[in-house]
Amino acid sequence: MISLKSYNLLWHEKDSFIEIIKRIKSGDNLLRNKFIDDFKPFILKCVSQSVGKKNNLIQSDEYSIALIAFNEAIESYDLDKKTRFVSFSKQVIKRRLIDYLRSTKKNNVTVPFSYFNDNNTGFDDHSTCSFEEKYLCDKNSDYSIDFETREEIKNLELKICEYKMSIEDLIECSPKHRDTIISCLNIANIIIENESLYRIFRERKILPYKELSDHFNLCRRTLEKNRKFIIAMVFILKSDLEILKKYIYDTIGR
Repeated sequence: MISLKSYNLLWHEKDSFIEIIKRIKSGDNLLRNKFIDDFKPFILKCVSQSVGKKNNLIQSDEYSIALIAFNEAIESYDLDKKTRFVSFSKQVIKRRLIDYLRSTKKNNVTVPFSYFNDNNTGFDDHSTCSFEEKYLCDKNSDYSIDFETREEIKNLELKICEYKMSIEDLIECSPKHRDTIISCLNIANIIIENESLYRIFRERKILPYKELSDHFNLCRRTLEKNRKFIIAMVFILKSDLEILKKYIYDTIGR
């Protein structure tokens, strides 16, 4: 079994959400409880988006159902599929809340599917927050963690680990100039779009320096200097890591 201290270090190690969930599915209840506890702000946000403003949201039946639904998502999550866990769990929570609201038929009001849109938070800018709901209203709160971004970063870290890289390495080596970033993205796209180059990249765990220099007239010194960043860009552009893709393109102003 993993200790709570060890769990806290998981976010800084080479374990993806899949690895964490795999441990939970194997029977690590201590890790399960810590995982659910860390995700409570995310779960509460899902509830608020579904049912709108409500007093003592944490004490509500809807929140209890959402907690059960999140645990259900852990159990039913298919480790072999490419669906991100955060997106999957959000859908499970929404479905269970829809089922609950339909079954209770409160005030004989029919709840349309559009009521469960992500933009329907149920809070206005001037609403007064209870103590329990403070992290739903306080944008500067530590609870305002973007779990989906965290999951994408962990998935990327797991991939670049194969190339003896870490997220810290990527941060340190990232180009500062827009032109260099665009150049690296273009090189990454060349690798992705060329089956032979991409095969070398994946099988040898290196950039195809010779091929890029000979056939695309790219400077080897430039390739070597930006090696880590180009590798990360290949994985991001080839993946469904949409948040990281958007961040990259926003950075270069596309």
